[in-house]
Amino acid sequence: MKRFQCGNCGQIIEVPQGVPKPPNCPRCRAPATMIHRLNKGPPGGRRGRGGGPPWQRSSP
Repeated sequence: MKRFQCGNCGQIIEVPQGVPKPPNCPRCRAPATMIHRLNKGPPGGRRGRGGGPPWQRSSP
């Protein structure tokens, strides 16, 4: 589950992985720009995006 918090009212919003952030807060209807992610996921982020040091990149 991904957790978001509304910066306006403090509501904690949980959504399943793969589901985008809600467009509005369900409690106060604040816009998505006021909703921020609490848990950023596992360390290291996504893999395979071409970043990182050259020795860690996979060759094509």
